[in-house]
Amino acid sequence: MAHGDYSNGDSFSTLHPDIIQTQILTRLDGPTLTSTASTSSYIHTLCTEQKLWQELSTAAWPSVNDPRVVKAISSFPSGYRSFFADSYPFSEHTWHSEKDDPPTTGLISAVDLYYRGELIYSKVQEMETESGKGGWFLSTPFRVDLIDPKESVETRIRYPGGDYEAWVRDMEESMKLNWILIDPVKKRAANISSRDAVSAKRNWLTGDLEIRFSTVVTGKRAAEVAMVLSCGSAETWKEVDEEVGGEVHVREVRLGIEDIEGKCLKGRRVW
Repeated sequence: MAHGDYSNGDSFSTLHPDIIQTQILTRLDGPTLTSTASTSSYIHTLCTEQKLWQELSTAAWPSVNDPRVVKAISSFPSGYRSFFADSYPFSEHTWHSEKDDPPTTGLISAVDLYYRGELIYSKVQEMETESGKGGWFLSTPFRVDLIDPKESVETRIRYPGGDYEAWVRDMEESMKLNWILIDPVKKRAANISSRDAVSAKRNWLTGDLEIRFSTVVTGKRAAEVAMVLSCGSAETWKEVDEEVGGEVHVREVRLGIEDIEGKCLKGRRVW
């Protein structure tokens, strides 16, 4: 491999490229790798290797290993590097479409849920968005449900019983969510979750604890992208006993988009 311009990377020029890539660059996080790439054309070449960005992406978001996501990323302009740049968390997103952009025909959700740093749920789900002007997507509120109403996800989480409010605070602080929306046609992605929960409270109708994640997007109109996670007793017919406690399951993971007045937006207003 030609070493190219060493003007800003003399200290690296004496090292074999394989050593730099396997022993140095693999220890960097995404932002640091990006800034390191700007030091010289030689280092930039090494920093743009797909394997580096693939490993960063799959380490941050295990759902990215799904074949459907891998296929979508392969069409991105710079592969995993483009995907990582799109998906690295931000507090606010701007969504806009260029005039020449092809219409979105489907979206892929890549979701990873953590409790105290441990992955407890990971799923990839496809969603068609092109169904004609009278199609369900355009005429109904935008919503994605990942778990069937009759199902639940087992976890190692237990409510010890006793101080319910303290447990609610712990759950709010301990749960982390990444929800990446991928548009295979436009070759773009966005991590639409706040990662940290913004609220946690009991749903008095179901008895489940609902943990909310959200972020604000701007474009033609401001909107809030809200993700709600519902946790409850292992038995679907039973609430978590506040005194005795028990095993906790994830019973619902859903995504919706609301305007500034809290009204759910329909598909035609979103894409």
